[in-house]
Amino acid sequence: MNYETVELKTKRLIIKKGQKEDFLRVYEYDFNKLKNVDGECKLVKNDPNKILSLFNGGIKKYYSKLKKAHMFDWIVYLDNEPIGNILTTDEDSKNMMIEIIYNLHPSYWGNGYMPEAVVSVIDYLFKLGYESIVCAYLDGNLKAKRTLTKLGFKPYKINEDAFKSEAGNMIDEYKTIMTKEDWLSRTQKISKLKDSL
Repeated sequence: MNYETVELKTKRLIIKKGQKEDFLRVYEYDFNKLKNVDGECKLVKNDPNKILSLFNGGIKKYYSKLKKAHMFDWIVYLDNEPIGNILTTDEDSKNMMIEIIYNLHPSYWGNGYMPEAVVSVIDYLFKLGYESIVCAYLDGNLKAKRTLTKLGFKPYKINEDAFKSEAGNMIDEYKTIMTKEDWLSRTQKISKLKDSL
């Protein structure tokens, strides 16, 4: 399998490898504070040095490490502006399963950019040979739950008390799954519907 983070395109977006500055922009805010887990969504700036430390040795070395770890990391661009990130993790090569994580800068919420980007990545990963894609959200993160439901992800498993929130509450993590069979069935139906219009 080719673990190269290739360029993907949608109607409005380009999804490709990023540069250090792009990651700084996308991760301007701490996404853990934006998840609305305790009923609060806070814009808290990230420490740029923490982000830059991921790229010790340069951007080429970063992507080389990802490739060796069987991971992909895309930056999502709108009109050449970095607006989000889609990362894969936890590949299960035996079952041909991989997990995706995504983040969108809050300035771009509510425009359908992330579902559009995720669809392109899902399509690519299935064409690459994966049989299932997993994506998780935390209890209380209604935006993520809505996005995954719209995309057709189904409940997979619950990790109870997976995280402790700032308020001291234990938070469950909900994992959802999309199988290649479900994806092809769904996309073929959409394609047939478009053709009939």
